[in-house]
Amino acid sequence: MRTIYGINPLREALRSATARRIKTIYIYREREDRAIKEIEEVATGLGIDIERVEKERIGSIAGGSSHQGVVALVKGGFPYREPEDILDVWRASGDRAFILLLDSIEDPVNLGSIVRSAHCAGIHGIIIPRRRACHVTPVVVKSSAGATEHTPIALATNLTGVARLLKDEGIWVVGLEADTETPIYRVDLTMDIALVVGGEAKGIRRLLRQECDILCHIPMRGRLNSLNAAQASTIALFEALRQRMG
Repeated sequence: MRTIYGINPLREALRSATARRIKTIYIYREREDRAIKEIEEVATGLGIDIERVEKERIGSIAGGSSHQGVVALVKGGFPYREPEDILDVWRASGDRAFILLLDSIEDPVNLGSIVRSAHCAGIHGIIIPRRRACHVTPVVVKSSAGATEHTPIALATNLTGVARLLKDEGIWVVGLEADTETPIYRVDLTMDIALVVGGEAKGIRRLLRQECDILCHIPMRGRLNSLNAAQASTIALFEALRQRMG
């Protein structure tokens, strides 16, 4: 059983395949507004149980205080895909490949923000490591504003092997690294690409970096010389979208 809390995440869950697995929605007894009424109406139409409870009960289920007065219990864990499933999504789309590999992102807020940006940029799917990385938690779902419920996310034992698989499919692997010579604005991102973003502490790990066909950086000015993973991902994703909309 997993939880989804917050207005936007729950609204998006009700619009996705996740809705079929929602067991119960708990709503703060005294909250009455348009957003809550919308959730109640949709949930009732889908035959989902709704319970009005005290705020403390919601906080206990959600495991925190940022629930906005609503939390849902969902049967089963998060529905992860396999890397091959992401390829199927790409092929079915008829578009140029647009895949995101996240190497050891450990902060759940960063991961959620990245998923939100990736979904808005039109990504075919995201692939993350099974080990030494943050997975999809309630915090990630909340930070993504519910984008996790619409975005294919796969777990991989070995991202280096995934990079080789993608290259065998004719997809260019583009790594985002600060200490490289080529600015991202000089890279053709209209090709079939898999964008690689490294973790907050160490960036892209060595073996995965060696598999990248292109390494590029985001040019910056000012006294700070780095962006966090979520900011860097968003810039790169929307640069790719800008070029593709060209």
